[in-house]
Amino acid sequence: MNKAITSFWKRLFFRYDVSRMREAVVDYLTAEGIQTEVKDGMIRVLFEDYYYNAEFDLDGEYPRCDISFRMKDEKYEKLDLSRKTFIADKVNTDEDYLSTLKAFGDVIIVDAHFYFVDRKMLLSLFYEYFVDVKDAVDDMCDLLQNELSGKEEKRPIGFTASPVPSSKEEAKVVACNKQTE
Repeated sequence: MNKAITSFWKRLFFRYDVSRMREAVVDYLTAEGIQTEVKDGMIRVLFEDYYYNAEFDLDGEYPRCDISFRMKDEKYEKLDLSRKTFIADKVNTDEDYLSTLKAFGDVIIVDAHFYFVDRKMLLSLFYEYFVDVKDAVDDMCDLLQNELSGKEEKRPIGFTASPVPSSKEEAKVVACNKQTE
């Protein structure tokens, strides 16, 4: 078949039409009362005072939707690299998120992507992945707030034992163990 004819038929189908994909997602979010705008080919979503981005990639065999959140903060920049890594590791390992948190020198990125074949699949997966990214962002913000306020005890991951005995009996056991060594 002629390439011009093939591309014409592809454009008729949802799977190859980015503008129809954007329109479906924007219509869905607008119906839910969520503020959206399309800017530079990307859907920008304002939800609970945070901006999320959604964009489509048609380069692979199936269309792909990428949902991402980026935050650049001066206070975050001042954290030690180990604390940034701690936040990323905690969010990435504490829950079974579909999204991934990436911690860099001056920015935090939470992103997720999924493949789809039709409008119904796009909207159902978009909801699932968007909620997942939002939950990861909420957890990340809670951890970041704890790090910045100094409330969280600064222990490396994996060490849950208290460094100071919590009772007099534990103190005696620790003292006995030191004497026998």
